[in-house]
Amino acid sequence: MSRYALRIGGVTISVESDETIDVPDPAARFLVSPDAAGDVHLNVTRGAPAVPHGGLLFDSGAVWRLYRDGGRSVFTFSSPAFRSDPYKTASFDAEFTRGEIVLAPDVAPGSDPLEYPLDELLVSTILGRRGNGAELHGCGIVVDGKGYLFVGQSGAGKTTTARLWLAETDSPLILSDDRILVTEATGGGFRMWGTPWHGEAEVCSAADAPLKAIYLLEQANATAIRELEPSEAVARLFGCSFPLFYDAESISRTLGLFGKLAEERLVSLLAFAADSSAVRAVVVQ
Repeated sequence: MSRYALRIGGVTISVESDETIDVPDPAARFLVSPDAAGDVHLNVTRGAPAVPHGGLLFDSGAVWRLYRDGGRSVFTFSSPAFRSDPYKTASFDAEFTRGEIVLAPDVAPGSDPLEYPLDELLVSTILGRRGNGAELHGCGIVVDGKGYLFVGQSGAGKTTTARLWLAETDSPLILSDDRILVTEATGGGFRMWGTPWHGEAEVCSAADAPLKAIYLLEQANATAIRELEPSEAVARLFGCSFPLFYDAESISRTLGLFGKLAEERLVSLLAFAADSSAVRAVVVQ
């Protein structure tokens, strides 16, 4: 019997399996006590994963699809690397508090049942349903206990930003160079959280920090910071987020969260040159 728990973005996932599971890095950095109170409890079994009888709700165009089967949400995962199709299913109750993962026989023993993208899908779904958190394409950096989030699509300069801060500041903590979770803090304000889903720099941390500022990245010949109107800030954040397109209520909540960030004037545009000026402009602001 293998029993363990992960905490990502304040969401605790408890897992039980008849097989021994060696949680791989970087997910292993997010392990917490198996006795921690879980937001969702998962049971892992072996069997013949089957396509659900219910209707297809969303097709990612990649490895996963989402079905609604009665009152349950069922993710299926397919890949030419496996004979079984699907090679894995993950079924959840209506509240996403309990679930069952079924692995096909040709999935290697001890394989991580939450292997990406299931871990990301689950955390994003729970935060989206709560309405108090969202995932962003971003590089999260903590300096002197303050969280700076640099947001942009692929190629915007997130990995470059991480390397600049590592070179120009003393011991910055990089929470991730590609995907960051932002949540409303219980006592007010906002927090940003590291995730295991890193980018090219392959850096990530299970830590979190109070969110001081968000900078939307734009590469330029000279560095400058520009304030954004709330409507523009919300639109740009949404364009760099991972909304649950199949859940209208969740999208509305995500937009509401981005609206709060914009109203607090936490969001600016950072046009930056790839040199020390990009770091100095943020530090002195």
